[in-house]
Amino acid sequence: MANNKTTPQNQQHLTAQPDLPSGQLFYALLPLLLCVTLNGCSKSDAEDLWLDYHSRLQRMLALPELDAQLAAVPELPQVRTLYKPLPDSKLNLLDLVVLRRCGLQQLVAERNNSLGKTMTVANQLGYELQLISQLKPCLQHPELDADLQQKLQQIYLEKQQQLPGVLANFLLTDQTLRQQLHGSQRGIKSGVSITTTLTALAQLGDLQDKVQKADLAALTTTDAAFINQQVGALYQSQILADWQYSLRVNNSWLSALNAQLDTVDLDLFCKQPQVKDKTEILNNILLQQFIGKIQPRLAELDGMSQQLQPALNRIYQQSPIATVLYQRTEAQHQALKQQLSHHVAWWQRLQQHCQFKIAAKTGES
Repeated sequence: MANNKTTPQNQQHLTAQPDLPSGQLFYALLPLLLCVTLNGCSKSDAEDLWLDYHSRLQRMLALPELDAQLAAVPELPQVRTLYKPLPDSKLNLLDLVVLRRCGLQQLVAERNNSLGKTMTVANQLGYELQLISQLKPCLQHPELDADLQQKLQQIYLEKQQQLPGVLANFLLTDQTLRQQLHGSQRGIKSGVSITTTLTALAQLGDLQDKVQKADLAALTTTDAAFINQQVGALYQSQILADWQYSLRVNNSWLSALNAQLDTVDLDLFCKQPQVKDKTEILNNILLQQFIGKIQPRLAELDGMSQQLQPALNRIYQQSPIATVLYQRTEAQHQALKQQLSHHVAWWQRLQQHCQFKIAAKTGES
């Protein structure tokens, strides 16, 4: 019974592919701004929104052109460093003939034909699960001699011990999963559903739990078709890949804008002639552009992140790529929230500086 090793190089994809706001209104909106994060628009939508917002601030604050560099993240480790070959378990030809009596001969033959020798890691996992399930009734089959039963018993135990490694090879080196974990060059479109992605991740998480608990009875119905169905759902939706890009692109634009705003001398700005009119224009930009156009997309990505991150962590938090995934997803989400708080704090400082200057100039108390 050959457990021919499937190298990562042999893997192939099986799945297709308004009025001016008053100071009171501004401060009433601050808690709302602080409790949400930026939504991932499509690439062009996100850039257009930030460019429009920046251009309006630029005219009022004499800001330079904005050069937003996509936040750098570490690359996933190479497949060859993650894939762990497993030892073969072999039966001779006479054994294979005898195994017809307990229904194993066809399954073993499938593994040893030309297609079986180039199984994807997803198919290999499905095969190993089915082999373990079908091996058990052979262990005490009355038509198999004691020597063969003992040999099958040893293989049965070996397959159980190897199963976590087979699962790890799948989760870490399957090309479709890696494409999702690597990310894309487009953002999530507003309003897209993530239900299918969450369901697929939950199914893979359940599978991992069963393997780790060696719950063989619960794994009897899991085969390659089921596993490829979950991988296919992730491939079709592209949510995991696009979500990462949305986090990074919004993070890069907001951090670049914040860096420019931090260079503005608010004392000097608030001493300018007609500062009251200028602050009202700035407040109008805040209301119409940031709160009116960017904010409606803010909560969506945060909500997605709060659902996708735990589902992803459930599968990969204890894996060799956990640190890299954290930098590519959760760290980006946290950085984005920090940048948003920083941005709101800048608007607070602007209001406080200019209100004080205006009051001092007009003699208001």
